[in-house]
Amino acid sequence: MKSIASFLRAFNSDDSGAAFIEYTALLGVILAVGLVVLTGIGVWANSRWVALSTSLSTP
Repeated sequence: MKSIASFLRAFNSDDSGAAFIEYTALLGVILAVGLVVLTGIGVWANSRWVALSTSLSTP
C-alpha cells in the first residue's frame, strides 16, 4: 500500500506531460496562424496577377 501512495504522490508532482501538451498546443496555434497568413498572401498575389493579366490582355 505504501508503494501505491508514493507512486501517486510522484505522479501528482510530475508536470513534464503538461509542458509537452502546452508546447504542442502552442505549436498548433503557430501553424494555424501561419497557414492563414500564407493563404491570405496567396489570395492577394493571385488577385494582383489576374489584374495584371487582364490589364495587359485588354486592347
